[in-house]
Amino acid sequence: MFMDQWGEKLWQRLAPTHKAAFFSCLITGYLVHLYAFTNIIPNCDGLSRVFDTQQMTISGRWFLHYASALNNFTQMPAVIGLLSLLFLGIAAAFVTDLLAIRSRVLSGLMGATMAAFPCMGYTFLYMFTASAYCLAILLAVLSVWLARRGWGGWAAGVVLLALSMGTYQAYVTMAIALSLLLVLKETLTSGTTFRGTLILGLRLAAYLAAGALLYYGILLVFLRVKDLELLSYLGMDAASSGYPFSSLPRLVMTAYKQVLAFFFLPGTSDAFATPLLVLLDLLAGAVGLVCFVLCLKRAGLYRERWRPAGALAMLALLPLGINFMQILSPYSVPTPLMKYAFVTVYLAVFLLADFTDRLPASQRLQPFALPFTALWSAVLLLFCLNTNNLLYTASAQAHRATESYATRLMARIESCPGYEAGMEILIVGAVSSQSLQADIPSYRQVEHYSLSTDSVIPLNKHIYYYLADWLNIPVEEPEEELMLQVAGTQEFAQMPLYPSDGSVQVLDGRVVVKVQESYTPKSDYEIAYENRR
Repeated sequence: MFMDQWGEKLWQRLAPTHKAAFFSCLITGYLVHLYAFTNIIPNCDGLSRVFDTQQMTISGRWFLHYASALNNFTQMPAVIGLLSLLFLGIAAAFVTDLLAIRSRVLSGLMGATMAAFPCMGYTFLYMFTASAYCLAILLAVLSVWLARRGWGGWAAGVVLLALSMGTYQAYVTMAIALSLLLVLKETLTSGTTFRGTLILGLRLAAYLAAGALLYYGILLVFLRVKDLELLSYLGMDAASSGYPFSSLPRLVMTAYKQVLAFFFLPGTSDAFATPLLVLLDLLAGAVGLVCFVLCLKRAGLYRERWRPAGALAMLALLPLGINFMQILSPYSVPTPLMKYAFVTVYLAVFLLADFTDRLPASQRLQPFALPFTALWSAVLLLFCLNTNNLLYTASAQAHRATESYATRLMARIESCPGYEAGMEILIVGAVSSQSLQADIPSYRQVEHYSLSTDSVIPLNKHIYYYLADWLNIPVEEPEEELMLQVAGTQEFAQMPLYPSDGSVQVLDGRVVVKVQESYTPKSDYEIAYENRR
């Protein structure tokens, strides 16, 4: 009976709010992302990662290889989905504990929102790294939770933050945002002192700085031992040439503008806002403002001036914190995959609502504030459900377009006069996106570089990945020199473009397909990526 007693004791030690956050995140996550977990819908990067050991030190992600080992480095959507939601559910429970949420309903809504936030849908488009990235979110959350618990916890938090950044640097913003919310909570909690809150803020700032330094120090060791250089991807290589401090004021303003556009400007690139979301965000702001004023006024906290000043400062810094990747990576624009920390804006609303829920019934305006919060969050979750599945639907259609194109292409190759099995096949040029465009208006809401609405083979080399790894057609990619040589011949120049008659020919014992007028040599980035280790 020992196992039963141990399990019962463990279950009883968990607070009801922790259970609500975990199970709400787990169940909501499965319902919202079920299509992604039960289908294979690769994006352009996923074509080359059916099996991949994720050696991404050249992108600064030195821990990604080890985090990805949990799913055997293989794209297995059901396994990755399970692992991802377990990590995310545990993270939601820790967030509830970190922010001391007392309402089980609000804890459940927080967990559901963390699972359904559309940036998580973009994460699952990169299924081959999704579980590792969700682990990175958990590590970031857990690092903040530990950082406030003694010097041993602080040191452990620093290490976990470095591991989170070593998996994907963008999740440092989750740690920054939660640190700001933690200080916000202290300013609104009766019995805390200015000195204690200030020390907590400095402690968290030191932990964030130490974690980032540890991450960078380990990165330098990995680069030195492996004799590698950072990729040019998203300006990573520019980090070695120094930080553009003169541009810092402009970058700060850009970070704030991007957050405003993300929530309030439909049609913005790398976002998914619609008029409905804008309305919901305005309502969220109204709910948060009412709860904030109620907390300060009805609990008498406004009499201590440092409390409203400190709370307003944390709220003002929150947009900068959630979009701090724009500061860390000044030569690029953060993508939806890098904006998961934006969910903490909604978590701040739940936090303020929870403080209001603690007020006496006569002071909390219960008939208005709290039921309205629940109604608002329900509509928000409906929006998230639709947006995530719009992502998956558009991505699945792009995959079908790719499969159709590739199978028709192989049929033309195999029916070409002179073709024999085992011949070398040279496909010169990238597939034109215009020829495979899905002109569906609703797809425009979610389209950006990681979600194409036409095809998932935009680069010349991707067609070879797709044929070999996804369709099991044994076609090897020719050497770069051979591609350049054939593309420079007179016979190739006289060929029409595919799919015209004569665009597939046998030349010098090889099958040549002319997709574009010339061959585009591989970039330094592509070559460095292929040689990563």
